[in-house]
Amino acid sequence: MTSTHAKAPFRRLTIRGRLLLVVGLVCAFAMAAFALLALRAEQVAAREVLATELQAVATLIANRSAAALLFGDVALARENLAALAAMPNIRRACLYSADGRTFAEYSNAGVAAPSPCPMHGMAASASERDGLLWVQVRVAPDDAASAGTLVLESSLAPLQQRVAAQGERWLTTAAIAVLLALLLAYGLEPLITGPVRRLAAVAERVVVAGGDTSVRAVVESRDETGELAQAFNRMLERLEAQARDLREQADYTRVLFQQSPLPIVVIDARRNLSVDANAAAVAIYGFQSRDQLLAASVFDVSAPRQYDGMPSEEAIRPYTAAALAGQPQVYEWRHRRPDGSEFDAEVHLSRFDSSGAPMLLASLFDVTERKAAAAALRETNTLLTTRVLDRTRELEVANAELSSTIEQLRRTQDELVRSERLASLGTLVAGVAHELDTPLGSVLLMASTLDDGLASLREQLERGELKRSTLVEFLARQAESHALVVRNARRAAELIRRFKQLAVDQTSEQRRVFELAEVVEEVVATLQPRLRHTSHRLELDVPAGLSMDSYPGPLGQVLTNLVMNALVHGLAERPGRIRLSASIQDAETLQIEVEDDGVGIPAEHLPRLFDPFFTTTLGEGGSGLGLHIVYSLVERSLGGRVTVESTPGAGARFRLLLPRTAPTASSRE
Repeated sequence: MTSTHAKAPFRRLTIRGRLLLVVGLVCAFAMAAFALLALRAEQVAAREVLATELQAVATLIANRSAAALLFGDVALARENLAALAAMPNIRRACLYSADGRTFAEYSNAGVAAPSPCPMHGMAASASERDGLLWVQVRVAPDDAASAGTLVLESSLAPLQQRVAAQGERWLTTAAIAVLLALLLAYGLEPLITGPVRRLAAVAERVVVAGGDTSVRAVVESRDETGELAQAFNRMLERLEAQARDLREQADYTRVLFQQSPLPIVVIDARRNLSVDANAAAVAIYGFQSRDQLLAASVFDVSAPRQYDGMPSEEAIRPYTAAALAGQPQVYEWRHRRPDGSEFDAEVHLSRFDSSGAPMLLASLFDVTERKAAAAALRETNTLLTTRVLDRTRELEVANAELSSTIEQLRRTQDELVRSERLASLGTLVAGVAHELDTPLGSVLLMASTLDDGLASLREQLERGELKRSTLVEFLARQAESHALVVRNARRAAELIRRFKQLAVDQTSEQRRVFELAEVVEEVVATLQPRLRHTSHRLELDVPAGLSMDSYPGPLGQVLTNLVMNALVHGLAERPGRIRLSASIQDAETLQIEVEDDGVGIPAEHLPRLFDPFFTTTLGEGGSGLGLHIVYSLVERSLGGRVTVESTPGAGARFRLLLPRTAPTASSRE
């Protein structure tokens, strides 16, 4: 409060008055500060000069009094001290002997003055105390011990006179400087306030002309007043642009409001009366003119009761209160036209203020057709729901039948797979039987030959015609026949052993540790009868030492099916080569490849090659399960992967990647 009152007189001053006041105060303050610093420096310098002068006088008197102290001549000492009367600023002097007793003294107050001594405890050099300057020097003859001490006391009157004279000079200089600064400020004032007064005159013209912003101030210079005039002109340009934008916006708002196809009504919330409306609102309410609509109240254009049966006067209150509280409202409302017909509209209600009075802006969307469409849609949805339920029940029945059919197909597929495997076992049996024919036929031939030889030998023995040479020859033939019989019997036994092992493996799917080369040899042995009647050759490249902990039966079935697939589909009637090889993929995986140089597989058949019942020889004895069995056994029983590569005309290659240790049955599930 006090600061505001203190600033009020300064604010009432003109720019000229403020300029003169500020220049005078600044100049006076600067001169005063500089004068104080100069006086302080002068004071320090004068004190140093006085102390130096007093020190020199004390040294001179001390040197002259050394002989008086040495010889005890008090009169000589007083005579030396009396010489200080020529210096009026020295108030008193005291000469002490070496033992500290007063030897001689001096005072400018005269002999009748009280004794100025003793003055002990002074510093060895000059010091100032109580407005007096004290100097103490040692009195001693040359090259001798101290004979005494001399103390002088001087007033600071010369120092004060010198500082006072300097202060008067600075005061005169400051007064002249302030006066000159005020005169200079008074002369420069028109250069500063003149453009401002002319700028104020331009602003007054703008106000008097009713806001004519086309007037511009003259830019007289490039200094701050010129920048002020330029800023004022820019402000006028912006005001002119804003006024133009406001006029355009008002025109745009008027056109947008009146020509909008959306019905818009402005409502006075205090009286529930329409104060403005566009042509679309007049049309939707069915009035002949805008005045008729504005003459009607909100309840005149509303149905007596709304959808829930509540009177319109009560139903409108919560929407109006919320909108007036600043919360825009969206709701459906049933309206009434002057002819009594009603229509439904979605109302968007929001508040705005006009001249301090709360107003409501209502926008209407005719939803009569939309509500009718919604009702039709609900009816359609009900009908569709009924149809969906009926169709769902039909689908459930069909799904049940389909599930039963799928289960039956699965059982049929399992039976076909089992039959295919049994057929493969039958082929194995036929091959083994054919292999047994040769050794067993040889055994039977040797047995018959031995029987005939024994009969001839017996007849010769009975007739007594048996010769030693005949017996020796018979025994030799018997030994050869015996060796041949044993060799063929062992071969038959080996074939039977392999057949038994292969049959057990393929029928029981027992897991065991085995050598891959042995299983391959057993499979090849069963396929030899089929290969002998063809011009094809089977090449093996399976190194020894590849042991597996797996299922030899499914593995043999896979190799048999792949070789037979190459014979039947890959090579057919043309001579060719089938190569079965094995190698180590990594420490845990083996790779087995069965490839041929036959006709190859068309590219469009590759994606379906392992599908069940897919065959290119349908009606020619092919079941379409051979490669499907290969895929199932490799992926499920053996826990590996099977892939195929083929180029038409260049053969096909089936690649098996099998773990050396097959997964357990639980992990395969």
